[in-house]
Amino acid sequence: MGRTAVTVGTLLCVVAATLGARQTAPAFEVASVKPNDSGSGTSSGRSANGSVTLTNMPLRLLISNAFGLRPNRVIGGPNWIDSERFDISARAPENTTDNQLSLMLRTLITERFKLVARTEARDQPAYALVVARADGRLGTKLIASSACDKEARFSPAAPPAESKLPESMPCGNRRWNDGRETVIRAGAQPLASLVRALDGVADGRQVIDRTNLSGTFTFEIRFAPPTVSATNNDGGLPSMFAALEEQLGLKLESTRAPLEVLVIDSVERPTPD
Repeated sequence: MGRTAVTVGTLLCVVAATLGARQTAPAFEVASVKPNDSGSGTSSGRSANGSVTLTNMPLRLLISNAFGLRPNRVIGGPNWIDSERFDISARAPENTTDNQLSLMLRTLITERFKLVARTEARDQPAYALVVARADGRLGTKLIASSACDKEARFSPAAPPAESKLPESMPCGNRRWNDGRETVIRAGAQPLASLVRALDGVADGRQVIDRTNLSGTFTFEIRFAPPTVSATNNDGGLPSMFAALEEQLGLKLESTRAPLEVLVIDSVERPTPD
């Protein structure tokens, strides 16, 4: 098991230096942190023109969002980081990028919650994406292709099901999920785009590409989200596991892999302001 004894503050400085920014960690111009005692189980977040509002957020979720990790890869900490909720209102300069906002949120958590943490590589449950068939043949909805329509854009609504892939797909990828059906489409994209779209969907596990397929592909996959049970699957859609094999000729195999986690050494409740 690998271990990197790096505090959160040090991580911020490293990232800032990598970006060519000043050595001090980027921070919001002003920020307010208050406990939320509403008892609601719903969290929300929005940002626009440098204004960031996070409502009813548990600290573990805040940390996972700030560091780009799933909550199950934020390890340790007292019970209250899951049970207690917080509202954060902050302002950053206009035109601040999403990456910069994440760094500012890390700074806020470090300063206001006194977070001290380190990164480690720990053996974690994962899924390996592999070719399903022994002869290497792929599904009809996964086609090696370097061509896509650079002028077209994916529609906001999920497209209707078709028996075969369209002649031309917009470049890039898009995922739709209306709670009953999940659709993932891509035009001339590496399989890494599919891996990112599948990551965490099943059991919160990370998906690792072990297909050994290079190049770019046009593909489409449709499946019932994990929240849809057999009794309320109105469309009769396959599970993600079945759809991968039936439509793309791929499958997920349970495995374990060394994945980066953030281990909390200490953290404190903030002083409300």
